[in-house]
Amino acid sequence: MPRLLLALLCLGCGFRADAEVDPALLALNCLSCHREASAPAADVPALAGLSASQIRQDLLDFKYLRKPATLMSRIAKGFSDEELRAVADYLAQR
Repeated sequence: MPRLLLALLCLGCGFRADAEVDPALLALNCLSCHREASAPAADVPALAGLSASQIRQDLLDFKYLRKPATLMSRIAKGFSDEELRAVADYLAQR
């Protein structure tokens, strides 16, 4: 039922569920917590210097509950595997 409601709401605003989303926009979610460099003793690691494959694997591990987390699993589940790949590629190029 919630998906039907979301679909109906999206029809009214012109949003297409299959539309390609800019990875830079998706990565804003990441960059709100993950800064360019970690502060000493920060619980949130920096993403700088990580490869796209490292970031992608971590995101998939969070999504499929292979890596424990409080918040990251919830966030990662909101994206398709392809969106996570695109975000990882974008973040690794920054």
